[in-house]
Amino acid sequence: MAIPYLIKIDGSSLPKLKAFKIGRNKLWSDANRNMNGDLRASYIGMFPKIFLAFAPTTTTEMSTILTLLDQPDFDVSWWDEQSDKITTGTYYAGDFEIPMLRLDTELYDAFEVNLIPFNSLGSMSV
Repeated sequence: MAIPYLIKIDGSSLPKLKAFKIGRNKLWSDANRNMNGDLRASYIGMFPKIFLAFAPTTTTEMSTILTLLDQPDFDVSWWDEQSDKITTGTYYAGDFEIPMLRLDTELYDAFEVNLIPFNSLGSMSV
């Protein structure tokens, strides 16, 4: 099966995306260890955190990226290697810094941002 795309936010492609990674983060509650070092915890689920890196962008491209990321929440559709399908979940952007605009090239420097899920992978639509 051909992969249609790697990631979209609210149905929009991301300009100048140069890197895309999925962090498969397990969330546990009431986690502690006894004197033998045995873990006692309740597994909540897998929460896929998305790491994005952008190449230098123009002012128009940066405006597009900021319009998508500055929303309090948004739908992210991304290629999930485990299910071999596009998966969609609700995310928000972690804190990030807008890089300096270079006046000589009129480009913003490269930057990175993390997308953090509201729900576990098991409750996302495939």
